[in-house]
Amino acid sequence: MCTETGEPLTLRRRKPRLLLAMLLLRNGRTVSTRELARALWQDAPPPSARANLHAYLSALRKQLGAGLLTTAHDGYRVHVETGDLDSDLFGHLVAEARTAARTGRPQQAVRRFTAALNLWRGDVLEGLELTGPLRDETAGLRELRLSAEDELMGAYLDAGEQAHVVAEFRRLVRAEPFRERRWGRLMEALHGSGRAKEALETYQELYALLDSELGLEPGEELRALHSRILAATGPDGNTPLPHPRWRGARPYVTVVGRDRERAELAGLALRHRLVTVTGPGGCGKSTLALDTAHMVAASFTDGVTVIGPAEAGTTLPDALPGPSTGRHALVVLDDCERLPGSATVARRLLSQPGSTVLAASRTPLGISGEVTWPLAPLPTPEADEETAATRLFLQRAAEAAPGFHVEAGHRALVSGICRRLDGLPLAVELAAARLRVLSLQELAERLDDSLDCLLAPAPGASAQHDTLTSAFGWAHARLGAQEQQLLRPLAALEGEFSLVDAAEAASPHLRPACVLQALVTLVEQSFVQSRDTPGGRRFRLLEPIRAFVAQVEPRERERGDHGAVLGAGTYFSASSSVSDGEHHTGRASAKPFSRSTRACQAAEGISPSAWVP
Repeated sequence: MCTETGEPLTLRRRKPRLLLAMLLLRNGRTVSTRELARALWQDAPPPSARANLHAYLSALRKQLGAGLLTTAHDGYRVHVETGDLDSDLFGHLVAEARTAARTGRPQQAVRRFTAALNLWRGDVLEGLELTGPLRDETAGLRELRLSAEDELMGAYLDAGEQAHVVAEFRRLVRAEPFRERRWGRLMEALHGSGRAKEALETYQELYALLDSELGLEPGEELRALHSRILAATGPDGNTPLPHPRWRGARPYVTVVGRDRERAELAGLALRHRLVTVTGPGGCGKSTLALDTAHMVAASFTDGVTVIGPAEAGTTLPDALPGPSTGRHALVVLDDCERLPGSATVARRLLSQPGSTVLAASRTPLGISGEVTWPLAPLPTPEADEETAATRLFLQRAAEAAPGFHVEAGHRALVSGICRRLDGLPLAVELAAARLRVLSLQELAERLDDSLDCLLAPAPGASAQHDTLTSAFGWAHARLGAQEQQLLRPLAALEGEFSLVDAAEAASPHLRPACVLQALVTLVEQSFVQSRDTPGGRRFRLLEPIRAFVAQVEPRERERGDHGAVLGAGTYFSASSSVSDGEHHTGRASAKPFSRSTRACQAAEGISPSAWVP
């Protein structure tokens, strides 16, 4: 590291080095004096701790320069430009690699993962005897490194490099022998190289290790792989089994908190020919569908083909049935609402007996024999307990801000954030990404006031769902005027409401019959959630959807389009008491919404006949 003037910084004493390490791990975020003291002395500070700490900080500020180390509230902050820290560059390269892997570019993924991992020249803060708090801070970076190594192995296999990576895979397995996925990758590389006997021996080695050390057996995925290799192995023990064929986007993030849903969805995909995962934008339909497809891929001899809006022109022709018979393939139709003629495509695919379709869509496709499987947001915590939503937040926070750690006293903040976001995975992930620039306390305070900070893009976010606006804007733009007119007053209702409440909120601009018709559409489009209660059917809008509706309507007015959205210019004058209180949520950039609108217009220019024979 260099000083403010560009001179190399040299710190010879251990405690100033520990102090700087703690500040850099929280780069751009305030670290309280109490946390700094714990990093130096853990829970046993000497009587002179406060004076010593200020002396260390004063000396460090002189060496760094006042511009790099500043005082903030009850603590201190180091601010190093994004990209100047190896940890920042590492996280950026890993994100690029995951995007390349997800979009079917394994060679580029290999290059990016390799570049990221080459930044590591040892362990985190190697040479320093780390205290407990610093060990906690570095745990996220270590886990991200291990995950990148795991994913690099998968990228090598996807790129067809099985024969050239066996030695490297063996090294990675030895480095982390209890990460089962690595053993599976090694088995696949050996088998794909024509060394099935060694692949089976590798499984037996893992079996013995787990049995002797943990009293466990390999997991279901590895057992299935072992069975596949065993079934395909000839008398010489070296009949290769090709790597399962996969075309199109791949799962690129770890699915958190969906084990039960994944198992249930996998069972449906193996028993039924058309299964559609439905739910609101941002609930994780695509992620779960891709992850489930990867889980059951071995059961489909002709592999998996993923068809999304970006891949339709290249992957669809291969997936559609030809003159041959006997194909046994799984086709994932992703983001169906953006696929023109998705129902027609599904029918064409299902005309071949061996094809199974797993679709991700806000609404059912409406095809005979379709099994509709609604996906709900993640369960939210009642207090400061750990749930799937809090686990997702903590994992994504560690990926976005390496070194992020939540102290026991702040777990209630994480729980409160997840409750505020109704457990919607996209919203939780977007909030976690804001920890690159906000402290946990600052993030909680902002979200408690409004969800505006999730309506603008976060650094490193994907193009499809970089904001709540882009997640909901597409579907909202395609609603009819009547549905849009009803959605605005419904967004002003807090908590659950009845059909009568909805009619009263929309009066006098919509007749009760129109309210019922529009509400049915909003439920089908996953803008409104519904459930049965002893007192009748109840409805509600998820908080992120309420925030989106509150900010998109004023923006439409500013653009002069409110007539198309509301159906009547008198709505705001008649209900100013509702709309005026919402104007503060309309300050997000129009760029994400205009992008989704342009995508909508582009898609409307694509005819299904262009890619359905």
